[in-house]
Amino acid sequence: MSETLADRLENLIVFMGLNEDPIFKAFIDVLKADEASCYAKAARFTGLLYKAGYVSWTDYVFDQIDNMPTCLSDAYIESGSIPERMVNIAMDELNSISQACSITPDQLGIRRDLWSAEAIDFQAGYLNRLLMMDQTGIGIFGLHHMFRLKRTTDLELVPVVHPDPITMDQLFGYESQHQAIIANTEGLLAGKMASNLLLYGDAGTGKSASIKAIANRYAKKGLRLIEVGKDRIPILPELLDLIAKQPLKFVIYIDDLSFSEDDDSFAQLKAVLEGSVSARSENTVIYATSNRRHLVKESFSARAGDDMHVRDTLQETLSLSQRFGQCIFFEKPNAQEYLNLIHHIAQEYGVDVDEQVEQRASAYAIAQGGRSPRIARQFIENEMIQAKEGE
Repeated sequence: MSETLADRLENLIVFMGLNEDPIFKAFIDVLKADEASCYAKAARFTGLLYKAGYVSWTDYVFDQIDNMPTCLSDAYIESGSIPERMVNIAMDELNSISQACSITPDQLGIRRDLWSAEAIDFQAGYLNRLLMMDQTGIGIFGLHHMFRLKRTTDLELVPVVHPDPITMDQLFGYESQHQAIIANTEGLLAGKMASNLLLYGDAGTGKSASIKAIANRYAKKGLRLIEVGKDRIPILPELLDLIAKQPLKFVIYIDDLSFSEDDDSFAQLKAVLEGSVSARSENTVIYATSNRRHLVKESFSARAGDDMHVRDTLQETLSLSQRFGQCIFFEKPNAQEYLNLIHHIAQEYGVDVDEQVEQRASAYAIAQGGRSPRIARQFIENEMIQAKEGE
């Protein structure tokens, strides 16, 4: 019995993930339908295609294949090469998929405007995709560039569907600090030795925003950010093992880091930073933020005892921050720097700043407890709100 296109599509090996896709399965049902049931099955297929947000059948399948982990992509990630037999099977399957994606409704004898289709070279497109995996990623790493570690006992990454769109151009001041982060990140992307970074200093100075802006800036060059809460630090070695063989580069982001004196996470993070049994791989750095450099909240009782005890305690509190390759200080702006921020942010929002606005900005900072980029942005946003209310 001769093998039909539907038979080949139902028995994919490399791209077997398509056989679990309801829209792809619905199309196979259309190919297998007899004349009496063809239109009904085509209508069901078209409805599913529309519901997924597509009119083009070709575009839909291309997008599914584009980010589908396969044995081919796994082999390439693992060793940088692919067995010839596996490549041959993949090329045969992509040829069949290309044929299927070029089938229009009128070729099946039904209403011609249900969906659109065109002939494209899936083979060349997929091979190019493999060669670009160090920048584009694959699977969830191809669809998203920011992730969180799920707050369960399991090692599960959750994509950030709507990441903070902050850019480096929106972060005014702190040029030397930003240049240090950029240089370190570009070194990571270039495959050079890169440091773990501790960004510390006053609240509201843009430490967290700087890391998110870096992730946005280099997403298309293969950088991915994974946010890890302090309570998930014990699972870091497993996370590092998970991403070690990925061709992408990763920033493990720990925000607002601090520890109590008896916190077990202190020793666990210290072990990861200095290299434990699961050493940090060359494609990963840890960027942490904190309002304090010493990271450990020291009580007065910790200072009690003889001189040797005090020295040991202080050395222990310093030891974690010393494990970071670079500690970058973000200090609150002085009065003039704060007003410079007001002018920059106002220009971004299209707000005019005169002497009265500057006076209100200074008073606002005092009322909020101090000057910072965050306070400056909040002030300008409040000015805009009040201006609209006054219209």
